[in-house]
Amino acid sequence: MPEIIILFFTCRYIGKLALRKGLSPIKWKLITILLFFIFEMIGMNISMYTLGNPKIETMQQSIELFTNHPEVIIINLFVAFGGYLLVRFYLEKKEDKVEEV
Repeated sequence: MPEIIILFFTCRYIGKLALRKGLSPIKWKLITILLFFIFEMIGMNISMYTLGNPKIETMQQSIELFTNHPEVIIINLFVAFGGYLLVRFYLEKKEDKVEEV
């Protein structure tokens, strides 16, 4: 649930930034969502491996990991936020679109 709220606000900002740069906002919103979830999965693998048993085979083992280590979710969100930061950094380096008067 928190990632949906985070994605809403980050995509809104990326859309405005892409428009200012003269790029397609939908394309950059989709890239942001994709990188957010890719980075979230990377964070999930890292946190589950370091905080829990690297050989989780059943759903019950993964539920026990999340109940015993709730910081796994926080780590995932911080790593996923890195996907947004990567897109924002790339877009901010591009030059603004110059409007003719």
